[in-house]
Order: sequence, then structure tokens, then C-alpha cells
Amino acid sequence: MYFAMTAAALCGVILIVFSVVHKIRYGGGCCGGHEAAAAKIHAADRDLSHYPYQYTAEIEGMVCSHCVRNVENAFHADTGIRAAVDLCRKTARLYAKHPLTRKEAAAMLDGTSYTLTEFKEVKE
Repeated sequence: MYFAMTAAALCGVILIVFSVVHKIRYGGGCCGGHEAAAAKIHAADRDLSHYPYQYTAEIEGMVCSHCVRNVENAFHADTGIRAAVDLCRKTARLYAKHPLTRKEAAAMLDGTSYTLTEFKEVKE
């Protein structure tokens, strides 16, 4: 009896580990479906001192790490933008080499399932 319960528990743990590893490798979850996670697009220039303009953007629709990657990729597609997304706060800090308008930032999210709800410049 004890052996059967232990074997069943071990099988359950193995199944859970397999499921988690599979989701990490091949996607899954709320927005990834069963597709592989999108390749991460890195900002061309990672030196923040090269970005004189900073903005805070509130973004609706993010619920998981795939969402974070998709939003960062949308902003990094513009070579003059670097983004740092905070999933818990549903915000992105945008670093720009050129002045950025709310309309331009919202347009970068066109074609995604995310919506720019607030946008303001950060004054230091």
C-alpha cells in the first residue's frame, strides 16, 4: 500500500515537472497558446545614458511573462527605444533617443493585444 502511494506521488511530481518544462520550452499559458515563445528583441543600444528622454506607459492586457516579452519586442523594434516592462504594475519605462508622443507609443503596440492607457514623460 505504501509503495503504491509513493509511486503515485512520484508520477504526479514527474508529470508536473514535465508540464512546466514543456511550457517554458514551447510556450503555453494565457497568450502563448501552444506556440513557441517569441524570440526576444534586444534594444540595439543598451547604454541608458544614450537615451535622453524617459516616459512611463501604463499598458492594459499584460498577464504573463510572454506578454512582457511581446510588449518589450514591440517597443524594441524601433531602434531609438529601449523598454523595461513591469508586469506587476502593468507599466513600461520607455527610454528614447528622440522625443516620443503618446500617439507614437500607442502605434508601436498596434497589431498586439495590448493597449496604452496612460503615457507621461518622466522629468528628472
